[in-house]
Amino acid sequence: MITVPVFIIIFIIFIAWTQYEMKKGDKAERKAHEEFLAREYEANHTAKKDFSDIPVLRFDESVIPLPEEGQFTENDDVTGYIKSLRSLIKEPMMDLSSYSNTDLKLSYGTANFTLLSGYDANYSNFLMLLTNLARAYERRKMYDLAEKSYKAAIQCGSVKLNDYTALAGVYLKKDDPAAINSLIEEVQASDIERKEGIAEALKRELAKY
Repeated sequence: MITVPVFIIIFIIFIAWTQYEMKKGDKAERKAHEEFLAREYEANHTAKKDFSDIPVLRFDESVIPLPEEGQFTENDDVTGYIKSLRSLIKEPMMDLSSYSNTDLKLSYGTANFTLLSGYDANYSNFLMLLTNLARAYERRKMYDLAEKSYKAAIQCGSVKLNDYTALAGVYLKKDDPAAINSLIEEVQASDIERKEGIAEALKRELAKY
């Protein structure tokens, strides 16, 4: 009778288990891909639907923090951001960040996809321009205007971690750590996603003081 060493038996079992797991993973991946294609096919053939249930976001020009008249030239980046914001603020905006492209087409129809995507892009660009304006002010050590611009982005709906930590950084430059504590409390009391992560990041910024 031939005795097979235990380590060989274990090795054979390991190889068999590995092959089984790989096949199971391939099967699950194929199934997920097939389900995606099926949903995408359905989405691309979904009839146009009413989207009046999605709130259209509109903001007043007063949300744009402005410098004193004559501080910047026509070719300055601050002037450029303000002009872009004033132009974009007139356009309809929607926050569709919770939808994938497929979900959007399934919910409101393929015919509305381009229009709705444009409204979503308007909103994303609007928040980005406010952040860019804040950074431009900050580079010039105009911290009050930088603070107002970061706060405007957040108040208009930005949930970007960088906007919160950048605002905290401005507070530090203004020697105002108490404002960071207040911001942390606001975040913790809010219903925004990932608020715990944002609050922890703000606490790390506060620890730099």
